[in-house]
Amino acid sequence: MKKEIASILLFLLCFLPVVAQSAERDPQSIGDLIVLGLEVNLGLQIEKINIPQRTETIEIEKALFDSELFAATGYDYLSTPFDSSYSSSSESHLENYSAQLGVSKRLTTGLTASLFLDTKRVSDNDYYNNLDPSYRTTLMVDLNQPLLRNLGTSINTTNIEISRNQLRQESLTYLLQAQSLILQLESVARQLAAKTQIIQLRQEAYDLANELYLANKKRFAAGSIPVSEVQEAETSLAGRQLSLSLAIQNRDILQEDLNRQLNHKLSKEFKPATLVDFNLNIKPTEFPDFKKLFESAQQKRLELKINDYSIQSSVLQKNYLHNQLKPQLDLNLQLGLNGFSGHERTSALASQYSGNWMDSLSSMGDADGYQVRAGLEFSMPIGNRSAKSRYRQAELQLKKEHYQQKDLESLIESELLQQQINVSHATEQLKITEHFEALAKKTFKQEQRRLEEGLSDTFRMILFQQAMIEAKIDRIDSITQYYMALAKMEFATGNIFERHNIVLSKNAEELNLENI
Repeated sequence: MKKEIASILLFLLCFLPVVAQSAERDPQSIGDLIVLGLEVNLGLQIEKINIPQRTETIEIEKALFDSELFAATGYDYLSTPFDSSYSSSSESHLENYSAQLGVSKRLTTGLTASLFLDTKRVSDNDYYNNLDPSYRTTLMVDLNQPLLRNLGTSINTTNIEISRNQLRQESLTYLLQAQSLILQLESVARQLAAKTQIIQLRQEAYDLANELYLANKKRFAAGSIPVSEVQEAETSLAGRQLSLSLAIQNRDILQEDLNRQLNHKLSKEFKPATLVDFNLNIKPTEFPDFKKLFESAQQKRLELKINDYSIQSSVLQKNYLHNQLKPQLDLNLQLGLNGFSGHERTSALASQYSGNWMDSLSSMGDADGYQVRAGLEFSMPIGNRSAKSRYRQAELQLKKEHYQQKDLESLIESELLQQQINVSHATEQLKITEHFEALAKKTFKQEQRRLEEGLSDTFRMILFQQAMIEAKIDRIDSITQYYMALAKMEFATGNIFERHNIVLSKNAEELNLENI
């Protein structure tokens, strides 16, 4: 189990040296752009901060078992009136200076141990006491061990283990956001490159319409065509100018969206056309059978791993709350050494404890006095309703986490089926648009020759021009949709990092992008 957890815990994203140049020049490919995005995207950097924050939570939980130094000091004065035939005094007084210094520690087994030195200086007018002032010093060991509730390392370190699981979840959530960012950047980059190509096609369509319009003006001036054909060509020219303007608008909006994701690192000279080559020969992609595809996705999808840690944490919490159903039964042990010394009231009686405060320490070291205590403390709320309700909540939470895991698996299965459909139809549509473009080019050239021979008219020529341009645009769109279908399939199977040659290496402490 530990090996399995270690293999999926935390990762360090490592990229090619091209990253060092990403800040110096605009990205030349989608890979360059993704690396830059992983480095500068603010949303990803915000998510990254959650990791060290969660690490500090672990330290907070561990700190509950740190040693604690404590000290106290005080002064008391008590005056009480009394009447005695043996003394001329009408009141008794007691003056007490006290101090305490010690150290305590709570162990993961539940044991609380304290070692402290307690000392007092007492002065009174009670002549039955031969020493005044007197010093009492005690060295005490105090042990308290739960025997039922809060017994055991696994129970007392529950919050630490839950915090570690939460750290793993934060790290995986960071990776998941990185995956989502990669998919988003690829999508925007491909759309932006496509819009740039479409602008060129819209410009080509405008130029063709303009050539036709100028040619028709000459033909009209020569008296070979009616004015209506000039008007048709001019109307087509205006329509294509509008389409060109809209295409430029769409490209500029997409480019600003991309620049926002890259924290405005793109320069004004950035050329989106370099990101994608639309002249590649595309070979259909083959995927393994669905069963293997789904099994692979179950192993790699980060959402499942994140929820799996939620299940583990719920099991830990359930076990802890089950322990809290038990009565509180604590064993308390005390062992102390007592020392005593003081100044003699008169020289008539010599005391073996005569001396100063240091002598009380010597007396303690000689074990002149000692104290031992052993006891049991028991408590149990009648009905114990609070603990029972918390335990039932933990059971329901665990059940909820299992349902969420099944729902995630069902969602992933559905996503894979949908992406298989998308890839299949995108491949089919790509072939259709390629055939459509070839036919549109051929018929346009044929109609152009007919126009030159006087066998066609402006209306038909505009139709064939528009059909050819739209066929080219459809092919660009289909190429974009085909590659995006592949990207979404890789995301659905958990392979989006591999798609862009991003290396994942294990790191048991943290996730960072510092070394890219």
